[in-house]
Amino acid sequence: MPSDQDIALSHSEASRNSRSTGDDVGFRSEPPSRKSRSCCSFVTLLSIFATIGGFVFGYDIGVIGGVKDMEDFKKLFGEASNTSQLANGTTVQLNHTEWSVSAENQGWIVGSFSLGCLVGALIAGAVSDAMGRRIAILMGAVVFTVGAFVQAIAYFLWMVYLGRIVAGVGVGVFSMSVPVYNAEVSPAEQRGRLVSLNQLSITAGIMVSFLVNLACENYVHGWRISLALQCVFSLLLFFGMLVAPETPRFLMTKHQRIRALTVLNWIRSGQKKLIASDSDVNPAVLEEINSIAEELDQASSQGKPTWSELILTWSAAKRVLIGMWVQLFQQFTGMNVIMYYSTSIFGSIGVGPYVATAIVGIVNFLTTFGTLALVDRVGRKVLLLFGSVGMCVTPVLGGVVIAISGGKDNLSAANGYLVTLAICAFVFAFALTWGPVAWVVTSEMFPLRLRGKCVSVTTASNWIGNFAIAKFTPILLDKTVLDVQGTLFLMGACNLLAFFFILFSVPETKGRSLESMDDLFEKRSVIDSSDYKFYLRCLHSYLTDDCVRHVSLTSRCVVSSARRGAGVLVPLLALLLAGPLLYYWYSWRMSH
Repeated sequence: MPSDQDIALSHSEASRNSRSTGDDVGFRSEPPSRKSRSCCSFVTLLSIFATIGGFVFGYDIGVIGGVKDMEDFKKLFGEASNTSQLANGTTVQLNHTEWSVSAENQGWIVGSFSLGCLVGALIAGAVSDAMGRRIAILMGAVVFTVGAFVQAIAYFLWMVYLGRIVAGVGVGVFSMSVPVYNAEVSPAEQRGRLVSLNQLSITAGIMVSFLVNLACENYVHGWRISLALQCVFSLLLFFGMLVAPETPRFLMTKHQRIRALTVLNWIRSGQKKLIASDSDVNPAVLEEINSIAEELDQASSQGKPTWSELILTWSAAKRVLIGMWVQLFQQFTGMNVIMYYSTSIFGSIGVGPYVATAIVGIVNFLTTFGTLALVDRVGRKVLLLFGSVGMCVTPVLGGVVIAISGGKDNLSAANGYLVTLAICAFVFAFALTWGPVAWVVTSEMFPLRLRGKCVSVTTASNWIGNFAIAKFTPILLDKTVLDVQGTLFLMGACNLLAFFFILFSVPETKGRSLESMDDLFEKRSVIDSSDYKFYLRCLHSYLTDDCVRHVSLTSRCVVSSARRGAGVLVPLLALLLAGPLLYYWYSWRMSH
């Protein structure tokens, strides 16, 4: 359990960003237990309002996978064909016309959203630091509504792309601002649970979008209904955040101490009352504000934060690298392979695509409740490690079932359901661990002075990974490339890599105040200069096609780095190791 000082420090962090509207709030003297309950309920209410942004985010992730496979959408934006290609490359004639959106266009329809999110995440840091977390969320809601409306009325493919990019900018702002907002209004002992509300809201949005697609799949223009509903949710977020406060932390950065005290006292007590000076508030609230003020004074003595510090200052650069890899691995787990292309995958293995997708959405949503109970008890690192193991084993089992059956075209009904069960187990492991916990870790690991910029960069890396998954998955799923079973095996390999990265490079942050993160991360080992010699030798062996020497050198480098705790290097080294292995496997597959 955190100490009383840690809790007080965390209270201070949580309240700083609340925005005052001119009304003042006071404090209610009451026993600590009653105050804690009041704080919990009010902070939870604020977090729920903010995480409507997560719901919108999740809805857009889930809705496009079903929309692109609806018949009316394919007739408008796809191509007609009377032939089909088998897994062995043979083309057969059909006695009917099939409409389909090409793999290239599917990739851009899904991936253009991620490009917009990347832009939104990068500008969100500047907006959040200059105007506040609350204003950033409001602006994101407006931008998203415009993009969603353009998608719903689209009659040309370029309108779909445009709407997806604009909506992505709004979601990129949400994805950065909402976790930070929740982290800054939450006490340390509740922070993991309340930040995880964002992921719960994302999974709720995904589930609702799957159910809406299931209801609309057979209607003319059903895809327009599915896309138009996004506007309703984003407008609800806009009007909800209009009445929410700014965080006390942000107010303190703008030298608005009385307003910060007002909001912090309101958040901690749940009541509004006039506050004229420090003497009008609870001593615990005053201690929290003073802690924030001390942190800001220390930060101001270091000068105005700049983007170059994220690269040139090792203390910040190390955390940014860790945060970027956490977010990249959240994408490379393969969860969005399922979220974006579940209808295609389930349809190809002979399972009802929209029904199976809806089941996956329900599993994803219900499982996330478990994280709310575990993240502040078990800890972040333990959950990430267990999740990596589960997400390594389950897709491999699904791939093995398909391979043993002789390919997806030869799957029996029973084996099709086994693969579906393996995918549901994979989704269960993700929703319980990596889904929420990655956002918790990256929202709390950075110093206040650089938090906006650091979270922007790490969130942007999530969207880079998201774009890669969205753009290239249709290609990987092609019968002549990896197909479904090969893609599942690749997901398992990525999760094995994620396990070792978390094991060697991510510390446990459970119960730590935001101010204490500096000490925690300073204890981590740094990269030894000898690692770069290994890099050069590994790269040379790869370029000269010396596969045996390449694998030997890279394996030694992984072990050497792991022993020193330089876990940031592990993903880079393992990718160097995996590159030639994947190349030779693909060459063997094509030759057979």
